[in-house]
Amino acid sequence: MNQTYYLTPGGRRRVQRRLAKALAAYKAVTDDNPEAMESGDTSVWHDNFAYEENQRQMHMLGRAVRDIRQLLATCTVVTPPVRTPDRVTLGTAVVFRAAGEMPRRCWIAGWDDGDPAAGRVSYNSPLGRALMGAEPGDVRELRVEKTIRSVELLDIGAIDPSDDDDTIQEGDSCAAA
Repeated sequence: MNQTYYLTPGGRRRVQRRLAKALAAYKAVTDDNPEAMESGDTSVWHDNFAYEENQRQMHMLGRAVRDIRQLLATCTVVTPPVRTPDRVTLGTAVVFRAAGEMPRRCWIAGWDDGDPAAGRVSYNSPLGRALMGAEPGDVRELRVEKTIRSVELLDIGAIDPSDDDDTIQEGDSCAAA
């Protein structure tokens, strides 16, 4: 499957940090393998819960590392717009109102880079998919599982660059694709 994934520069840095954490967790599990192997019943491997759990964790973390590396290898880094666009795009600040709720503000972030507490909604989330391409005044359907709600786009704008770079550290760099 040759899907293109889009990230903002800050989103790419966040994914790189997720990869570093996953690699550190994987190393911790593999470093613990000899100790886990020695604990419990060593006559047959399937009676050693600690070793089996270590193997399960190792495989789970290995898949996470592989998936994150694949995302970084295939992503396209898109710089958020500096001027207010006509339609919602990646990196656009939006103000919207779901039916029966108060207006909310967020901005459209990259692939799986959503964090509602930080004001980011991933473009591949149900809300992000509903808002992508919308113009102010548009009412879109928001589908979450079997529930369908209407969402009205009230306003759009360019994001504050500091919103995307919420955790820039000295020496942190990434090459945009």
